Amino acid sequence: MKSIELPPELCPGGVVSTTVLRSLGSSYQDIREWVAAGQLVGHPRKGWWELPDTEAEVVRAVHAGGVLTCVSALARLGAYRPFGDTELHVRARRGPIVARGVRSCSPGRAPAPIVAVDEPLVAVRAAIRCLDVENAVAVLDSMVRNRIATTEDLRQELGGGSRGRDLLRRCSRADSGTESLVRVRLRGLNLKVRSQVCIDGVGRVDLVVGERLVIEVDSRAHHTDLANYRSDRVRDRRLAELGYRELRVTWEEVMFGWEEVERQILAMVHRGDHYWPRRRSLG
Repeated sequence: MKSIELPPELCPGGVVSTTVLRSLGSSYQDIREWVAAGQLVGHPRKGWWELPDTEAEVVRAVHAGGVLTCVSALARLGAYRPFGDTELHVRARRGPIVARGVRSCSPGRAPAPIVAVDEPLVAVRAAIRCLDVENAVAVLDSMVRNRIATTEDLRQELGGGSRGRDLLRRCSRADSGTESLVRVRLRGLNLKVRSQVCIDGVGRVDLVVGERLVIEVDSRAHHTDLANYRSDRVRDRRLAELGYRELRVTWEEVMFGWEEVERQILAMVHRGDHYWPRRRSLG
């Protein structure tokens, strides 16, 4: 009996379709022998098989009647996943999927699924239809940051529709999904915001509003050790020495206390703290 030899891209999450097995030259007799030998250990639905090492979300998606897509597929590769999103995002071959804990997502026109997880550029089409603006932008930023796709890849895939073009215009460099959310919110207030700005003597800062209001955004797992904490304090003092105004925003404040953060930023802007002081004429 020959053993199963499958390219990883054809059995993502340890789930493979009969279509793939047959396309690689396997016979139905081969499949029966692999089942008997324990090389195929599960059968989540007709036409699909589990290998010994599987990912639970991928198996659940196939069992629900589709394949993993949208943010569920992208998160496997390191893309940002919106806070509180616990649903399984699944694409069906036809019609919506109705199951507890499952969200039926569609990328629009897409090939019939023969692998259990959508490719990134298919999954992202579903994501921009599924998510609100700020979370969709955070996902797109993270795809570029984590080298899941290039900016040009995304432009070619999404630039043909008004929704995609709008989201791509909002994208920029960001060190975290939290930072992306803050940037989108601040620009939504009609503030001039620059991302990942390099300041001499300090290094790169997350966001600069106007000319000198620095916004540093902590991600959920940001700076948990003493060395990083001390490094941040050195940067804070250097920014103050150079005349910058700085505001640090925590992940919790972005998610649960944004109204107060927004009020503080707008108060600083209304006072003109985001501009360098202008010299008064002596005449």
